[in-house]
Amino acid sequence: MGCCDSRVKDDRTQENTEERTCTDVFWLVIYILFWFLLVIIAAFSFVYGNPIRIINGYDSFGNTCGTKYNKPMGNLNFSGLDTSERPYLLFYDVKNLKEGLKICVKECPKKTLSTVSDIYDYHKFSKVDVCKYEFNYEFLKPNQNGELLAAPLGPCPSLPVYEAKPVLNRCVPKPFKEVTEAILNNFYDLLNGWDTMEQILGDLYNTWKEILGLAVFALVVSLLTITILHCLAHIISYFIMFGFAIAGIGGTAYLWYTYFDIKNSLDKTAQNTLLLESVRNETAFFWYSIISTVLTAIILTIVIFMRKQVDFLANLFKETSKCIMHLPGLFLQPLCTFVVLTVFFMFWLFVVLCLATSSYPGTSTISGVRVDDKGTTPITAPTANAKVMNLSFVEKINNFQVVEYVDATWIKGMWWVYFIGLIWTSEFIMACQQMVIAGAVAHWFYRHKYESNNHICYSMGKLLKYHLGSVALGSLIITIFKIPRLILMYLHERFSRGKENGNECASCSLKCCICCFYCLEKFIRYLNHNAYTVIAIDGSNFCYAAATAFDVLSSHALQVATINSLGDFILFLGKCFVTAVTGIVGLAIFKRNPELTFYAAPTLLVCVFAFFVAHCVLSLYEMVLDTVYLCMCQSGDAPDGIQMQNLGVTNNGNVQQEEPELMN
Repeated sequence: MGCCDSRVKDDRTQENTEERTCTDVFWLVIYILFWFLLVIIAAFSFVYGNPIRIINGYDSFGNTCGTKYNKPMGNLNFSGLDTSERPYLLFYDVKNLKEGLKICVKECPKKTLSTVSDIYDYHKFSKVDVCKYEFNYEFLKPNQNGELLAAPLGPCPSLPVYEAKPVLNRCVPKPFKEVTEAILNNFYDLLNGWDTMEQILGDLYNTWKEILGLAVFALVVSLLTITILHCLAHIISYFIMFGFAIAGIGGTAYLWYTYFDIKNSLDKTAQNTLLLESVRNETAFFWYSIISTVLTAIILTIVIFMRKQVDFLANLFKETSKCIMHLPGLFLQPLCTFVVLTVFFMFWLFVVLCLATSSYPGTSTISGVRVDDKGTTPITAPTANAKVMNLSFVEKINNFQVVEYVDATWIKGMWWVYFIGLIWTSEFIMACQQMVIAGAVAHWFYRHKYESNNHICYSMGKLLKYHLGSVALGSLIITIFKIPRLILMYLHERFSRGKENGNECASCSLKCCICCFYCLEKFIRYLNHNAYTVIAIDGSNFCYAAATAFDVLSSHALQVATINSLGDFILFLGKCFVTAVTGIVGLAIFKRNPELTFYAAPTLLVCVFAFFVAHCVLSLYEMVLDTVYLCMCQSGDAPDGIQMQNLGVTNNGNVQQEEPELMN
């Protein structure tokens, strides 16, 4: 007695390539149209976005500091300059940072400049410009009344020009007694006033090379894990269990060490010089440590209770390895998926960075020095005893234009579309991997089990020719089921802030809904996983394949629960092992980078990417295991009398009769 009725057994156990047709074409068209939208948004972000502008800052003329090629702003003077040798931003008025002029400088002032003569001497001996571009410093010589040129709007900075140090590529006055606490607070309020998302994205942009390198490192660790799965199936359960135990305990200990290290450092820092990002670092790592401790404790408890099932797990992986040995090309699938995912992640990250910095450049006219109607006496002067002077040279610098960027809110809002695109496309890429593996294993199982045909190319051809629509639909369903859960999580966060207003009941209800949607999402993901196998076997549409897979799994619920709970748990530990090792290495690297202000963000992103990479690699075994079992059910080779203590499987329906090893 088989898993399915006689019609399914007779008609669909053998692949019929002549009758195979394209499946779920409508959903493939929807996916293509969605990607057209992503490309259009990317084009706008490339035109209006500039991630370097966040990192380095920009002057009043639209030039991004430290950049060789700046785009000219129409006919605006001093725009489009080469600032590659001017990496730091200097503010002309330290008391009013947003209203004063700002320019890019070669280095921050290394000493306090109290008079224009000091500015002249500093430029003469250090060749460092602190006045406006192309300014003639001869006007600052003694007996020229150059004090009138030191103003918030230039052409020289207001006096005194304090000794400064670069903080996030901005020249910030050093804390000494001449600098008032209010001035320092203005700078740190400006830095802390940046949009939090822009600060995080700035750190991500600064560490994209490290993130890419750590993604490669995660691939290496994942391939090492899967190689051990293939070569040392009998001891792999011990290896992964103890490997995760060590990595989990070590990672949790390192997180707590990092938290206390940051806390001790902040305790020794003056209150008025604290950046909010440093405080956020402390809070983030505090919660990271708590979450890691709880998760490690839970999983270690499960490991302890499952240690008696090690022999069963070893035999289970041996059955999977038997298929892998006949299909060594399957090892290339995680690598291909990794390459595609990495390219997509880098593209997605760059577009989101550009979206976060998208703004329209505008101009406004200001006066560097204001004079009266006769053009000889200043209306405003730095001292009450301003002298009458010849201001003929001032006419050239009296009026000029500066750049002001206006936020393009409608473009920034498009990052939500890219958030959906991240989920859908990632699921689509991984679903393609599952379909290729399922098709190769099914083709090997049913028709050419003992031949050396290229099953991988056969399966990939069938995917590209017939089943991309089914993959698009399956990945879209996962994305749709994620959206309500994310919305409910957001609402729960909002209600949690109002517990004192009597929202405990609503908060509890939302938690239950979030849990239900999470379980539903996991079920749909598992059903999709098996539906791809049915599609690879008989070429049916996604909905029919999902229904068939559900019938097969429900008729053998006990056996499927045993196989998948134990096998998937071991694979999950392998993913956690890769994520923990990569996260520890990433944290150690980012912690030593002085340019980062919120290195908790890139550390978290590295862990997410590492888990994605490990998921792609280790899902290979999971897909092969489920595919072989489902193929046996489809062909009627999985008897109803499988016992929990034996789990024996016979393979009477293959082209050549061979009794496989028992899965104990």
